[in-house]
Amino acid sequence: MSLRQKTLLLISILLVGLIAVLYTSLSTIILGSFARLEQQNTRRNVQRLQEALEEELQKLSLTVEDWAAWDDTYAFIEDKNKEFVQANLVDSSFAFLKINFLLLFNNQDEQVFGKGFQLEPLQEMPLPDSLREKLVTDQSILLKHPNTRSKIQGILFLKEEPLIVASQPIVTSEGTGPMRGTLIMGRYLDDKKIQELEQRTQLSLEVYRVDNPQLPSDMQAVRSELENIQVESSGSLAQAPIKIKPLNADVIAGYSLLPDIYGKPALLLRVDIPRDIYKQGLISLRYLLLSLLVVGIIFGASTLLLLERMVLLRLTKLSTDVRAIGTTNDLSIRVEVKGEDELTSLAHTINWMLQKISIEQEKAENLLLNILPEPIAAQLKQDQKAIAENFDEVTILFADIVGFTSLSSRLDPIELVNWLNQIFSTFDQFAEQLGLEKIKTIGDAYMVAAGLPVPRSDHAEVIAEMALLMQEAVERFQIQQGESFQIRIGINTGVVVAGVIGTRKFIYDLWGDAVNIASRMESSGEPGRVQVTEVTYEKLKHKYKLEKRGAISVKGKGEMTTYWLIGKRSSVLSIDN
Repeated sequence: MSLRQKTLLLISILLVGLIAVLYTSLSTIILGSFARLEQQNTRRNVQRLQEALEEELQKLSLTVEDWAAWDDTYAFIEDKNKEFVQANLVDSSFAFLKINFLLLFNNQDEQVFGKGFQLEPLQEMPLPDSLREKLVTDQSILLKHPNTRSKIQGILFLKEEPLIVASQPIVTSEGTGPMRGTLIMGRYLDDKKIQELEQRTQLSLEVYRVDNPQLPSDMQAVRSELENIQVESSGSLAQAPIKIKPLNADVIAGYSLLPDIYGKPALLLRVDIPRDIYKQGLISLRYLLLSLLVVGIIFGASTLLLLERMVLLRLTKLSTDVRAIGTTNDLSIRVEVKGEDELTSLAHTINWMLQKISIEQEKAENLLLNILPEPIAAQLKQDQKAIAENFDEVTILFADIVGFTSLSSRLDPIELVNWLNQIFSTFDQFAEQLGLEKIKTIGDAYMVAAGLPVPRSDHAEVIAEMALLMQEAVERFQIQQGESFQIRIGINTGVVVAGVIGTRKFIYDLWGDAVNIASRMESSGEPGRVQVTEVTYEKLKHKYKLEKRGAISVKGKGEMTTYWLIGKRSSVLSIDN
C-alpha cells in the first residue's frame, strides 16, 4: 500500500470518527440550546399574559381610585342623595367604565349602594348572591382597609364566573380621611375578556377554574406541580408560578396558576406555542451534519493534493505567521512573501487584507468610543453580557429647549434639525472639555452626567459649570438666530446604576431614583433657570451662588426643597469657548 493510499485511509478513518464525535456532541449542545431558547420564549409569552392581566387590574384600580377619592362619593355615603345616583351611577357610566359591579359600603360594612350591569347586551342585572356572600358572610378583606392609602385588587372566585375586583377606602378628593367606607368595582373575566387578551397578546389562551371537574389531564398534573412551586408573595399576578411542558412534537405549553385575593389557587392558564424554535434546531442539526461531511471530504482531498513537501512547508510557514498576528493582535505585522506563484499571491492578499482590517478596526474603534465610554467598550469586547455598575455619587443634568414646539411650527424641518444640531454640538464640546459623560438626547432634551464611568470628587461642580455654559450658549444662539427660546435645566446628585443592556444597538444609560428626580427638577423648573436639589446644593454652596426657591411639589416624591443656581462665587474652571 502506497504512502498516498495509507494517508487517504488514515485521513478517512479520522474524518469519519471526528464527524461522528462532533455530530454527537454538537447535536446534544445545539438541541439543548434550542430547547432552552424555546422554554425561555414560552416563559416570556406566559409572562406577557400575566402582565396583561395585571395591567387590567391596575386600570380597574385606577378607576376605583378616581371614584373612591372624590368629595361627591364621600358625601353620598353620609347623605345618600339621589342626585348623586342619577348623575353618576347610571348605565352609561357602567358601560363607559366597562365594569359589571359597583358597590358602596359604609364603615359598618352596610351596603349603601350596589348595582350590577351586563356589558353584552348593555342592561342592568341583579347582584349575584355569591358576591354578597363573599363580601358580607365571609367578612371579605375587600371591606378591610387599615388606612386611607390601602388598595386591594385581584381575582375573586364566584360561582358564576371569576371576577377581577378592586377595592379602596372612600376618602375626600384630597385623599384624606377619616374613611367613610369602601368602594368596590368588579369585572367578569369571561370568554369575551379572554378573547380580548388573546388578541392583545397574540397568544392561544385557555383559562380554567382550578375546581373545574373537567380539567384536562395535562392541566391536572401541572396544577399540583405549580402549587408546590415557592414564589415570592408580592400580590401581583405577574409573579405567579410558571411551568413549561412540551405537549407533542408540534406544540409546547406554558402554564400559570393565578391566586385569588385570599392567596388561594383560583385560575389555571395554558398558553400553546408552536415549536418552531425546536424544529429550527433540528433543521440546523441536519445542515450541520451535511456541512461536516462536505468539509471532511474537501479537507481530505486537499490534504492529498498538498502532500508535496514544498507546499506543506510554505503553508506551515504562512500559517505560523498568520497565527502569530492573531495571537499578538498586532495588525502592523506582515507575513513573509517569497516566490511568484499562488502561495505568493495568497501572502500578498493576506497582507492587503491585514492592512484593510487595520484601517476598518481603527474606524470601528473610533465609532465605538463615540457611542460608549472607553471602559465600557473595553468590557463589552471581553464579554457581551449585560453591564451594570453602581455609582454612589453621580450628578445628573437634564435640559430642555423651551419654545422648541413653536419653533418647529415655523421653521423648515431640515433647518430646525440643523439649528438643533448646532446647539447640541456646542453642548457636546462643553461636555468633552469638562470630562463629562453625555448620556443621550431625546427630541429637544439633553442629558449629561458627571462621576461615571470613572468616579470623580468634583462631579457636582463640573455639572454646575456645564449648566452655566449651556445658558451662555443659548443666549448667544438667540442673538445669532434672531429666535426667542430659552433653556430649562434641572440637576440632582445621588446613587445611580449605569451600564449597557441588550445585545443590539448598545446605549450607555442610567437608572435610579436620582435620575428620575433630576428629570423632575428640569420639568418643574422655570425657563432660563437652573434648578438643583438640596443634595446638589450641599455640594455647590461653598463655590457657587445659589438662591433658595423653597418647597415645591414633585411628582412621585411629594414636597422637596430646591434651589436656583445663579453663578460661581469664584473661578473654579476655565474653558475656552
